[in-house]
Order: sequence, then structure tokens, then C-alpha cells
Amino acid sequence: MKKLIAIVFFAFGSLTILAQEKILIQTNDIIAGRIDRINKDINAKEYIFPERIEDSFIDTTTNFITIQLRGLSKNGKWLNNSGNVILYDLSAKQEKWVKKINYQQSRIKQFDNVMIETVGEKSYCLNSESGENLWEVKNAINYVNPKQKIGIGYKYKTMTGYSNNLEGIDLKSGNPLWKREINREYSWNDILSLNDSVILIAAAGLHSLNLKNGNGWDYNAITGDKDYKETIAANAIGAALGVLTGTLVMTTGYNLVRDIVSNILVDSPNIYFASKEKITCLDDNGQIIWTFPFAKNLASKSAIFIKDSTLCMINYGYAFMGNRQVKYGTPFIASFSRKTGKQLFLSEINGTKDQIIGYKFDKDDVFLVFKDRVAKYSLIDGKVLLEKSVDIATNGELRYFVGSRTYIKTDSLYQSIDVSNKTSHFLYTKSGKILVMNEDLNVTDQVDYEQFYTYYLKTKNYKFLSKGNKTIVIDNKNKKIGDLKVSGRAILIGSKLYDIQENSFLELDISELIK
Repeated sequence: MKKLIAIVFFAFGSLTILAQEKILIQTNDIIAGRIDRINKDINAKEYIFPERIEDSFIDTTTNFITIQLRGLSKNGKWLNNSGNVILYDLSAKQEKWVKKINYQQSRIKQFDNVMIETVGEKSYCLNSESGENLWEVKNAINYVNPKQKIGIGYKYKTMTGYSNNLEGIDLKSGNPLWKREINREYSWNDILSLNDSVILIAAAGLHSLNLKNGNGWDYNAITGDKDYKETIAANAIGAALGVLTGTLVMTTGYNLVRDIVSNILVDSPNIYFASKEKITCLDDNGQIIWTFPFAKNLASKSAIFIKDSTLCMINYGYAFMGNRQVKYGTPFIASFSRKTGKQLFLSEINGTKDQIIGYKFDKDDVFLVFKDRVAKYSLIDGKVLLEKSVDIATNGELRYFVGSRTYIKTDSLYQSIDVSNKTSHFLYTKSGKILVMNEDLNVTDQVDYEQFYTYYLKTKNYKFLSKGNKTIVIDNKNKKIGDLKVSGRAILIGSKLYDIQENSFLELDISELIK
């Protein structure tokens, strides 16, 4: 075993002090797999860090990996508040730099070769070669487009806090490019890219945004509720900790319920969107084609999808307060004319008692999953066709249908669970079981966790199926060709496979396996 000791110097920065720090990284050459056809082991380089790995990012252009370390308390129950960020050169096999981080106040996220650290109300761009700050802005950058080298976030004012003034930031210099007002009172719900430079933001409605100049249209709608009666402790996830995750949770009060909204559905040239009060069809210029109002306190978080000439909606019956799911609205399914918005049906489901957890389409029907039962509804008229309860004391609460990405071994082959039995439905439960249901929704069998694999990676001729920290590789005939000691989080770059496991990082050359 080799031991690499990195001695680094910290410059003054947002959270660092001038000091020396020693990070001990142990390296091993281990056997991490086997090729069946030639009966040969696959070797790997293992890098063992002194603490668990909180987050990581591999930059394929530089072949650098960023590792964020965050240990546990002595009793193993709590995460430490501080840790280290290490930039490691995979080609040279050495550290580039190490930087301290306080996880209570700071977050570091990487987007290709752009590294952004957000501390409180400020954001910093870090030099990937040294870890030093290139520039700082008084803005919590919450979205980055690395291709355009533009970030966006809300301007912070000392006296009033975060405003509704969204800024575009040049990531090369830190200079503001444009300003535009976009309401954030219900938080951000979604971001969708329309092309290389234009995005759609779901935040108190829908807003198109040209990243280069800030221009775009606005469709205003209510996507949250400030008057929700239930009270809980203040949401601890504010702007500093919610940034850089794809959606920004910046609430304006303790009782704000967010995510009373659907997905953004783009079917060019039309855009469909449901909010608290209505469902709407817009054209690509943001002009309203039609809208249909909902009854008061009916809508919640929802999903919309297109089926032939209709727009269908599944309303879950819940929303979120901070990161906590709460009952909200009424579960229902509905259908609307795509052309006119005329409501074809709206079927409420069991009042507000149960929330819809998952769903699965089957031709003109939809199967809805609740915690203790499954129901089949018609998408033609919204009527319930079949409903069956499940013994959750024995099987665990129901979660969701599994499908094409779940594989099981049948004889000597590994097949998608859907392919193995096309007449059955497979339902995952909280206890880690897969229940097998026939067309009448009766439970006929079950598959334990140890029997199924998750398909997570594909090359031209091979598929990678994971179970825990193990992977099997199958060919186009679904026959196993090898084993790997990597998880379903592994990343393939060229012929190198990289995987993070607790406090270690594995690098495998699998060229012989997939050639």
C-alpha cells in the first residue's frame, strides 16, 4: 500500500484561513471484477480518503475529480459541519489543491470546468487549478450554463435581503450581464432548457429567459400557498443551502407550501402548465391559447401528459413545506381537449384521505398507486374500473411500479422484469419487495430485493446492471459476461469506469471487458 500525503496552503477566502493541512490518501491496487469469457481478473486503483465522500464531480475535459469530504460524529449518527474539498488529477495521480469547507454555511458545485462556491448571500468562482477565488458577487447563483459561461441568481441587498431581481452573471469575469424581475415568492419549481441559450423557469408561473440578454416572456400564476394553516418550525433550507441544485428553495415565510404545480410540458409549438388555480396552454411566445380554472383548494402537485388529442392530469393530493411532504388539495385525474381546453372529465379520488404515490399507463387506462391499494381508472371517461387493497402489514406500504430498468435472472439470462412477464404488473414496496400482480390486481407472487438488478449504464454492445456495490455486465443477448465491484452510481468515461463508495474512489480500466 502506498500512502500519498498532500501538504497544501490555504489562501484567505470565503471560509478558509492561512494554514497548513495534511490530507492522507491511501492507494491500493485491488481486484475489482472478472471477465467471464477469458477467466481474467479486472484490476482497479483504489483511493481511500480519511472521511466519507459527501459529493464528487469528474471533469472529462481535464481528467480532474473534485472530492468533497464530510465525516461523521463519534457516535456515527450525525454529519460533521466541516470538511475538505480536494481536486485530484487522475492523470498525474496527485492532488492539485485542498480547501476547507463549512457545510452549514457553504456549498460547492461544479458544472464542467466551472466551480461555484456559495456562502450566505455571496457566490465565488474558484480557479480549478488552484482553488483560489477568481471573483465574488453578492448574488446566490442558483443555475449555471457552462456552455454559455453564464450563471443566474437573485441579487442580495443588505437591508432587505433577496429581491425579485434576477441577474445574469458572466462566469469568466463575475460581471453582471443583465437584470430582470422574476417573482420568487413561491420558490422555483423547475427549469427546462428550450435550446442552448433559452430556458423556461417555473416560478410563480412560467418565464422564458434568454441567458445572453435576460429577455423573454412572462406568464404569471400562483404555484404556492402562503396561508396554509399548518405550522411547523422555520424552514432551515434557505437560499445559501438551496442553491445550485436545479431548483432554488427560498421561502418567504414559515408556512409557505410550495410545488402546487405540474411539470412543464412542451409539445411544440404549445406549452402546457398547471398551477394552483388553473391549467393553461401557451404558445411559444407566451400567449395564452386557453385556460381552465380549478375549484378552490383542489389542485396540488401534479403531472400532465399527452394522450392522442387530450391532455391528461394526475393530481397527487400533496405539496411541500420546505422539504417535508404535506397533504394538500384533492387527489384526482382529469382530461382536457388539447385544442380548446374543454374539460372532458375530472374524477376526484377518495376526498383528501389518500395521496397518489405513483402511476402506470396501460393503453386507455391508468393504474394509480396508493400506500395500501392499487386502482385502475379509464382515461376515456375517468371511471374506476378496478381496485384492490394490499396487506401492508405483511408486504410494506406500496411505493411505485417498476418496469424496464429492473432486471431479474431467468435461467442463464438477465431480462427486464416487464419482458419476463408481459401480463403482470410489478409493484415495489417500502419493505424492499416487488409484488407481482395479475391483470385483476391480485398478488400472485413476490420478488425479494436480492433477486433484482437495476439497469443503469449502456454501451454499444453491453448493459450494466447494479445491486448494491456490485455490477454485472450483460451482452446484447442478455448473457452475463463479467462482474464488477462497483455501484449503480459508476460513471464510464471512454474505457475507464469510476465509482464512489463511502470513503473510497475506484478507477477501473474495463477495455478488455467491453472491447
